[in-house]
Amino acid sequence: MMSLFVKLFVSNKEDVSNPSVKKAYATLSSVVGILLNMFLCMAKIAVGLLSHSVAISADGFNNLSDAGTSLVSLLGFKVAEYGGGSTHPFGHGRIEWIMGIFASIAVLLMGIKLAGTSVDAITDPHEPMISAVSVIVLILSILVKAYMYCYNKRFAAITDSETLKATAADCIGDVIATVTVLVSTAITYATHFAVDGYCGVLVSVFNIFAGVKSLWEVLGRIMGKSADTDTKNTILQTAGAYPEIISVHDLMLHDYGFGYFVVSMRIEGYKKDSGKLYTASHQISFELYQKFHCDCFIQIDYLLHDEALTHTITEQIYSVLKKYSDEIRVDNFRLIENGSGFSAAFDMVYPAGLQKREDEIRNSITEKVRSENPECHLAIKGIIRRERLSLHR
Repeated sequence: MMSLFVKLFVSNKEDVSNPSVKKAYATLSSVVGILLNMFLCMAKIAVGLLSHSVAISADGFNNLSDAGTSLVSLLGFKVAEYGGGSTHPFGHGRIEWIMGIFASIAVLLMGIKLAGTSVDAITDPHEPMISAVSVIVLILSILVKAYMYCYNKRFAAITDSETLKATAADCIGDVIATVTVLVSTAITYATHFAVDGYCGVLVSVFNIFAGVKSLWEVLGRIMGKSADTDTKNTILQTAGAYPEIISVHDLMLHDYGFGYFVVSMRIEGYKKDSGKLYTASHQISFELYQKFHCDCFIQIDYLLHDEALTHTITEQIYSVLKKYSDEIRVDNFRLIENGSGFSAAFDMVYPAGLQKREDEIRNSITEKVRSENPECHLAIKGIIRRERLSLHR
Protein backbone atom coordinates (compact mmCIF):
# COMPACT_ATOMS: atom_id res chain seq x y z
CA MET A 1 0.00 0.00 0.00
CA MET A 2 2.73 2.48 0.93
CA SER A 3 4.55 1.74 -2.32
CA LEU A 4 1.43 2.82 -4.20
CA PHE A 5 1.12 5.98 -2.11
CA VAL A 6 4.78 6.79 -2.75
CA LYS A 7 4.20 6.52 -6.50
CA LEU A 8 1.13 8.76 -6.26
CA PHE A 9 2.31 11.45 -3.84
CA VAL A 10 6.14 11.56 -3.95
CA SER A 11 7.66 13.14 -7.05
CA ASN A 12 11.21 12.11 -7.98
CA LYS A 13 11.06 9.43 -5.30
CA GLU A 14 14.50 8.09 -6.23
CA ASP A 15 16.22 11.45 -5.49
CA VAL A 16 16.34 10.75 -1.75
CA SER A 17 19.15 13.27 -1.14
CA ASN A 18 16.81 16.10 -2.15
CA PRO A 19 15.31 17.83 0.94
CA SER A 20 11.97 18.31 -0.88
CA VAL A 21 11.73 14.57 -1.50
CA LYS A 22 12.59 13.86 2.14
CA LYS A 23 9.77 16.18 3.26
CA ALA A 24 7.31 14.45 0.91
CA TYR A 25 8.16 11.05 2.42
CA ALA A 26 7.83 12.45 5.95
CA THR A 27 4.48 14.09 5.18
CA LEU A 28 3.10 10.89 3.68
CA SER A 29 4.23 8.90 6.71
CA SER A 30 2.50 11.33 9.09
CA VAL A 31 -0.79 11.39 7.17
CA VAL A 32 -1.01 7.59 6.96
CA GLY A 33 0.01 7.37 10.63
CA ILE A 34 -2.83 9.70 11.65
CA LEU A 35 -5.43 7.69 9.74
CA LEU A 36 -4.27 4.27 10.96
CA ASN A 37 -3.89 5.37 14.58
CA MET A 38 -7.35 7.00 14.62
CA PHE A 39 -8.85 3.79 13.23
CA LEU A 40 -7.14 1.70 15.92
CA CYS A 41 -8.05 4.23 18.63
CA MET A 42 -11.79 4.15 17.87
CA ALA A 43 -11.83 0.37 17.56
CA LYS A 44 -9.97 -0.26 20.83
CA ILE A 45 -11.85 2.29 22.90
CA ALA A 46 -15.17 0.92 21.66
CA VAL A 47 -14.15 -2.65 22.46
CA GLY A 48 -12.60 -1.57 25.78
CA LEU A 49 -15.80 0.17 26.90
CA LEU A 50 -18.00 -2.72 25.86
CA SER A 51 -15.77 -5.31 27.56
CA HIS A 52 -14.91 -3.11 30.58
CA SER A 53 -11.20 -3.63 29.86
CA VAL A 54 -8.94 -0.86 31.17
CA ALA A 55 -5.93 -2.32 29.37
CA ILE A 56 -7.62 -2.27 25.96
CA SER A 57 -8.94 1.25 26.56
CA ALA A 58 -5.50 2.37 27.69
CA ASP A 59 -4.02 0.89 24.52
CA GLY A 60 -6.65 2.80 22.52
CA PHE A 61 -5.72 6.09 24.15
CA ASN A 62 -2.11 5.26 23.35
CA ASN A 63 -3.12 5.16 19.67
CA LEU A 64 -4.86 8.52 20.13
CA SER A 65 -1.65 10.00 21.49
CA ASP A 66 0.22 8.49 18.54
CA ALA A 67 -2.23 10.15 16.14
CA GLY A 68 -1.67 13.46 17.95
CA THR A 69 2.06 12.99 17.65
CA SER A 70 1.74 12.37 13.92
CA LEU A 71 -0.46 15.47 13.58
CA VAL A 72 2.06 17.66 15.40
CA SER A 73 4.83 16.16 13.28
CA LEU A 74 2.83 16.88 10.13
CA LEU A 75 2.49 20.53 11.12
CA GLY A 76 6.24 20.62 11.71
CA PHE A 77 6.89 19.07 8.30
CA LYS A 78 4.65 21.64 6.62
CA VAL A 79 6.46 24.56 8.28
CA ALA A 80 9.78 22.93 7.39
CA GLU A 81 8.82 23.07 3.71
CA TYR A 82 9.40 26.83 3.68
CA GLY A 83 12.83 27.58 2.30
CA GLY A 84 15.42 30.00 3.59
CA GLY A 85 14.89 33.75 3.60
CA SER A 86 16.38 36.90 5.06
CA THR A 87 15.15 36.03 8.56
CA HIS A 88 16.00 32.31 8.52
CA PRO A 89 18.62 31.86 5.79
CA PHE A 90 19.11 28.16 6.53
CA GLY A 91 15.45 27.23 6.12
CA HIS A 92 12.95 25.93 8.67
CA GLY A 93 13.86 22.25 8.88
CA ARG A 94 14.66 22.43 12.58
CA ILE A 95 11.04 23.26 13.41
CA GLU A 96 10.44 19.50 13.14
CA TRP A 97 12.76 18.98 16.09
CA ILE A 98 10.86 21.56 18.15
CA MET A 99 7.55 19.91 17.29
CA GLY A 100 9.14 16.60 18.25
CA ILE A 101 9.74 17.94 21.77
CA PHE A 102 6.05 18.76 22.25
CA ALA A 103 5.00 15.43 20.77
CA SER A 104 7.36 13.53 23.09
CA ILE A 105 6.08 15.41 26.15
CA ALA A 106 2.49 14.64 25.11
CA VAL A 107 3.27 10.91 24.91
CA LEU A 108 5.01 11.06 28.29
CA LEU A 109 2.06 12.81 29.98
CA MET A 110 -0.40 10.38 28.41
CA GLY A 111 1.60 7.48 29.83
CA ILE A 112 1.56 9.00 33.30
CA LYS A 113 -2.20 9.57 33.09
CA LEU A 114 -2.85 6.00 31.95
CA ALA A 115 -0.67 4.67 34.77
CA GLY A 116 -2.95 6.39 37.29
CA THR A 117 -6.04 4.88 35.64
CA SER A 118 -4.46 1.42 35.71
CA VAL A 119 -3.58 1.72 39.39
CA ASP A 120 -7.22 2.52 40.10
CA ALA A 121 -8.16 -0.65 38.23
CA ILE A 122 -5.80 -2.65 40.45
CA THR A 123 -7.23 -1.25 43.68
CA ASP A 124 -10.82 -1.68 42.46
CA PRO A 125 -10.70 -4.56 39.95
CA HIS A 126 -13.48 -5.49 37.54
CA GLU A 127 -13.21 -8.62 35.47
CA PRO A 128 -13.37 -7.63 31.79
CA MET A 129 -15.83 -9.24 29.42
CA ILE A 130 -13.90 -11.31 26.88
CA SER A 131 -15.22 -11.55 23.34
CA ALA A 132 -14.02 -12.69 19.96
CA VAL A 133 -14.30 -9.09 18.72
CA SER A 134 -11.83 -7.83 21.34
CA VAL A 135 -9.31 -10.53 20.42
CA ILE A 136 -9.67 -9.79 16.71
CA VAL A 137 -9.18 -6.04 17.30
CA LEU A 138 -6.02 -6.68 19.33
CA ILE A 139 -4.55 -9.02 16.70
CA LEU A 140 -5.40 -6.50 13.98
CA SER A 141 -3.69 -3.78 16.01
CA ILE A 142 -0.52 -5.86 16.27
CA LEU A 143 -0.44 -6.41 12.51
CA VAL A 144 -1.13 -2.74 11.70
CA LYS A 145 1.52 -1.46 14.13
CA ALA A 146 4.08 -3.93 12.79
CA TYR A 147 3.33 -2.63 9.30
CA MET A 148 3.65 0.98 10.51
CA TYR A 149 7.02 0.14 12.06
CA CYS A 150 8.28 -1.18 8.73
CA TYR A 151 7.38 1.87 6.65
CA ASN A 152 8.36 4.39 9.35
CA LYS A 153 11.75 2.74 9.70
CA ARG A 154 12.19 2.84 5.93
CA PHE A 155 11.11 6.49 5.65
CA ALA A 156 13.24 7.49 8.65
CA ALA A 157 16.30 6.12 6.88
CA ILE A 158 15.38 8.11 3.76
CA THR A 159 14.58 11.40 5.51
CA ASP A 160 16.95 11.20 8.51
CA SER A 161 13.98 12.46 10.53
CA GLU A 162 14.30 12.11 14.30
CA THR A 163 10.51 12.19 14.58
CA LEU A 164 10.04 9.26 12.21
CA LYS A 165 12.82 7.32 13.95
CA ALA A 166 11.02 7.84 17.25
CA THR A 167 7.71 6.89 15.63
CA ALA A 168 9.19 3.63 14.35
CA ALA A 169 10.52 2.82 17.82
CA ASP A 170 7.16 3.71 19.33
CA CYS A 171 5.41 1.33 16.92
CA ILE A 172 7.54 -1.55 18.19
CA GLY A 173 6.66 -0.52 21.74
CA ASP A 174 3.00 -0.54 20.78
CA VAL A 175 3.32 -4.04 19.34
CA ILE A 176 4.81 -5.25 22.62
CA ALA A 177 2.16 -3.39 24.63
CA THR A 178 -0.72 -4.82 22.61
CA VAL A 179 0.73 -8.32 22.84
CA THR A 180 0.79 -7.78 26.61
CA VAL A 181 -2.87 -6.75 26.60
CA LEU A 182 -3.74 -9.81 24.50
CA VAL A 183 -1.91 -12.07 26.92
CA SER A 184 -3.69 -10.45 29.88
CA THR A 185 -7.01 -11.01 28.15
CA ALA A 186 -6.18 -14.68 27.65
CA ILE A 187 -5.02 -15.07 31.28
CA THR A 188 -8.16 -13.42 32.60
CA TYR A 189 -10.34 -15.64 30.42
CA ALA A 190 -8.54 -18.81 31.54
CA THR A 191 -8.09 -18.06 35.25
CA HIS A 192 -10.80 -15.45 35.99
CA PHE A 193 -8.08 -13.51 37.81
CA ALA A 194 -8.19 -9.78 37.00
CA VAL A 195 -4.71 -8.95 35.72
CA ASP A 196 -6.18 -6.18 33.55
CA GLY A 197 -4.97 -3.31 35.73
CA TYR A 198 -1.46 -4.73 36.02
CA CYS A 199 -1.18 -5.01 32.26
CA GLY A 200 -2.54 -1.48 31.99
CA VAL A 201 0.37 -0.31 34.15
CA LEU A 202 2.77 -2.20 31.90
CA VAL A 203 1.28 -0.53 28.81
CA SER A 204 1.64 2.85 30.53
CA VAL A 205 5.28 2.11 31.27
CA PHE A 206 5.84 1.48 27.56
CA ASN A 207 4.24 4.85 26.82
CA ILE A 208 6.39 6.65 29.36
CA PHE A 209 9.52 4.95 28.09
CA ALA A 210 8.65 5.84 24.49
CA GLY A 211 8.07 9.48 25.46
CA VAL A 212 11.35 9.76 27.36
CA LYS A 213 13.29 8.00 24.58
CA SER A 214 11.78 10.21 21.88
CA LEU A 215 12.45 13.38 23.90
CA TRP A 216 16.05 12.34 24.53
CA GLU A 217 16.67 11.65 20.84
CA VAL A 218 15.21 14.99 19.74
CA LEU A 219 17.22 16.90 22.35
CA GLY A 220 20.33 15.04 21.23
CA ARG A 221 19.71 16.18 17.65
CA ILE A 222 19.22 19.78 18.77
CA MET A 223 22.41 19.72 20.83
CA GLY A 224 24.24 18.43 17.76
CA LYS A 225 25.45 15.04 16.70
CA SER A 226 28.24 13.89 14.46
CA ALA A 227 27.47 13.27 10.81
CA ASP A 228 27.13 9.72 9.57
CA THR A 229 30.31 8.03 8.42
CA ASP A 230 29.13 7.48 4.85
CA THR A 231 28.55 11.21 4.30
CA LYS A 232 31.94 12.10 5.76
CA ASN A 233 33.69 9.49 3.66
CA THR A 234 31.95 10.73 0.51
CA ILE A 235 33.11 14.29 1.19
CA LEU A 236 36.66 13.16 1.88
CA GLN A 237 36.71 11.02 -1.25
CA THR A 238 35.45 13.98 -3.28
CA ALA A 239 38.30 16.13 -1.97
CA GLY A 240 40.78 13.26 -2.34
CA ALA A 241 40.18 13.18 -6.09
CA TYR A 242 42.29 16.35 -6.41
CA PRO A 243 46.02 15.51 -6.06
CA GLU A 244 46.95 19.10 -5.17
CA ILE A 245 45.02 18.76 -1.88
CA ILE A 246 47.41 17.33 0.70
CA SER A 247 44.96 17.01 3.58
CA VAL A 248 41.53 18.03 4.90
CA HIS A 249 41.01 19.38 8.40
CA ASP A 250 38.16 20.70 10.55
CA LEU A 251 35.47 19.03 8.46
CA MET A 252 32.11 19.93 9.98
CA LEU A 253 28.53 19.29 8.90
CA HIS A 254 26.07 21.82 10.28
CA ASP A 255 22.66 20.10 10.31
CA TYR A 256 19.54 22.21 9.67
CA GLY A 257 17.03 19.37 9.34
CA PHE A 258 15.52 17.24 6.59
CA GLY A 259 18.80 16.47 4.91
CA TYR A 260 19.87 20.11 4.47
CA PHE A 261 23.28 20.80 5.93
CA VAL A 262 26.18 23.15 5.43
CA VAL A 263 29.70 21.76 4.99
CA SER A 264 32.73 23.67 6.23
CA MET A 265 36.33 22.47 6.00
CA ARG A 266 39.92 23.50 5.43
CA ILE A 267 41.87 22.08 2.53
CA GLU A 268 45.66 22.24 2.59
CA GLY A 269 48.24 22.29 -0.16
CA TYR A 270 51.28 24.21 -1.32
CA LYS A 271 51.27 27.81 -2.50
CA LYS A 272 52.75 26.83 -5.86
CA ASP A 273 49.42 25.08 -6.53
CA SER A 274 47.29 28.05 -5.42
CA GLY A 275 45.44 28.27 -8.73
CA LYS A 276 44.63 24.57 -8.72
CA LEU A 277 43.54 24.69 -5.09
CA TYR A 278 41.22 27.60 -5.79
CA THR A 279 39.66 25.73 -8.72
CA ALA A 280 39.41 22.54 -6.67
CA SER A 281 37.53 24.32 -3.87
CA HIS A 282 34.89 25.49 -6.32
CA GLN A 283 34.62 22.09 -7.97
CA ILE A 284 34.24 20.33 -4.63
CA SER A 285 31.49 22.75 -3.60
CA PHE A 286 29.65 22.12 -6.86
CA GLU A 287 30.01 18.33 -6.66
CA LEU A 288 28.77 18.23 -3.06
CA TYR A 289 25.80 20.40 -3.97
CA GLN A 290 24.89 17.97 -6.74
CA LYS A 291 25.19 14.98 -4.38
CA PHE A 292 23.66 16.39 -1.18
CA HIS A 293 21.96 19.68 -2.14
CA CYS A 294 24.12 21.34 0.50
CA ASP A 295 26.10 24.55 0.71
CA CYS A 296 29.85 24.32 1.21
CA PHE A 297 32.41 26.73 2.67
CA ILE A 298 36.06 25.87 2.09
CA GLN A 299 39.14 27.63 3.44
CA ILE A 300 42.47 27.10 1.71
CA ASP A 301 45.66 26.89 3.80
CA TYR A 302 49.14 26.86 2.24
CA LEU A 303 51.51 24.43 3.90
CA LEU A 304 55.09 25.31 4.76
CA HIS A 305 57.43 22.35 4.27
CA ASP A 306 60.35 22.71 6.68
CA GLU A 307 61.32 19.53 8.52
CA ALA A 308 63.92 21.21 10.73
CA LEU A 309 61.50 23.91 11.89
CA THR A 310 58.78 21.30 12.42
CA HIS A 311 61.11 19.25 14.63
CA THR A 312 62.17 22.31 16.64
CA ILE A 313 58.67 23.53 17.37
CA THR A 314 57.28 20.10 18.25
CA GLU A 315 60.16 19.63 20.70
CA GLN A 316 59.26 22.96 22.31
CA ILE A 317 55.62 21.93 22.56
CA TYR A 318 56.39 18.57 24.18
CA SER A 319 58.74 20.25 26.65
CA VAL A 320 55.68 22.08 27.96
CA LEU A 321 53.24 19.17 27.76
CA LYS A 322 55.39 16.79 29.81
CA LYS A 323 55.02 19.18 32.77
CA TYR A 324 51.29 18.48 32.79
CA SER A 325 50.87 14.85 31.72
CA ASP A 326 52.51 12.13 29.68
CA GLU A 327 49.07 11.29 28.24
CA ILE A 328 48.82 14.48 26.18
CA ARG A 329 49.77 14.09 22.55
CA VAL A 330 50.12 16.33 19.52
CA ASP A 331 48.26 15.26 16.41
CA ASN A 332 47.84 16.65 12.87
CA PHE A 333 50.76 19.05 13.29
CA ARG A 334 51.48 21.26 10.27
CA LEU A 335 53.09 24.59 9.46
CA ILE A 336 50.94 27.05 7.50
CA GLU A 337 52.08 30.13 5.64
CA ASN A 338 50.58 33.52 6.40
CA GLY A 339 51.37 37.08 5.44
CA SER A 340 53.50 38.04 8.43
CA GLY A 341 55.22 34.71 9.14
CA PHE A 342 53.77 31.26 9.68
CA SER A 343 51.35 29.41 11.90
CA ALA A 344 51.79 26.14 13.73
CA ALA A 345 48.46 24.32 13.80
CA PHE A 346 47.79 21.07 15.63
CA ASP A 347 45.34 19.10 17.75
CA MET A 348 46.16 18.77 21.43
CA VAL A 349 44.56 15.51 22.58
CA TYR A 350 44.35 15.30 26.35
CA PRO A 351 42.60 13.17 29.02
CA ALA A 352 39.28 14.38 30.42
CA GLY A 353 40.84 15.17 33.78
CA LEU A 354 42.76 18.08 32.26
CA GLN A 355 39.76 19.76 30.64
CA LYS A 356 39.68 22.60 33.15
CA ARG A 357 43.37 23.31 32.49
CA GLU A 358 43.10 23.42 28.70
CA ASP A 359 43.44 27.22 28.49
CA GLU A 360 46.38 27.14 30.89
CA ILE A 361 48.19 24.50 28.82
CA ARG A 362 47.45 26.33 25.58
CA ASN A 363 48.80 29.60 26.99
CA SER A 364 51.93 27.88 28.27
CA ILE A 365 52.63 26.38 24.84
CA THR A 366 52.03 29.71 23.10
CA GLU A 367 54.34 31.53 25.49
CA LYS A 368 57.11 28.94 25.09
CA VAL A 369 56.97 28.71 21.27
CA ARG A 370 56.62 32.45 20.62
CA SER A 371 59.47 33.28 23.00
CA GLU A 372 61.81 31.40 20.66
CA ASN A 373 59.88 31.94 17.41
CA PRO A 374 58.30 35.44 17.51
CA GLU A 375 57.04 35.14 13.93
CA CYS A 376 55.08 31.95 14.75
CA HIS A 377 51.36 32.06 15.48
CA LEU A 378 49.75 29.12 17.28
CA ALA A 379 46.44 27.52 16.27
CA ILE A 380 45.76 24.89 18.92
CA LYS A 381 42.60 22.80 18.93
CA GLY A 382 42.11 21.06 22.25
CA ILE A 383 40.02 17.88 22.14
CA ILE A 384 39.21 15.11 24.57
CA ARG A 385 37.96 12.50 22.14
CA ARG A 386 38.29 12.72 18.43
CA GLU A 387 37.62 10.88 15.19
CA ARG A 388 40.52 10.87 12.84
CA LEU A 389 39.86 12.33 9.40
CA SER A 390 42.29 11.52 6.64
CA LEU A 391 42.45 11.26 2.89
CA HIS A 392 43.11 7.82 1.44
CA ARG A 393 44.69 7.73 -2.01
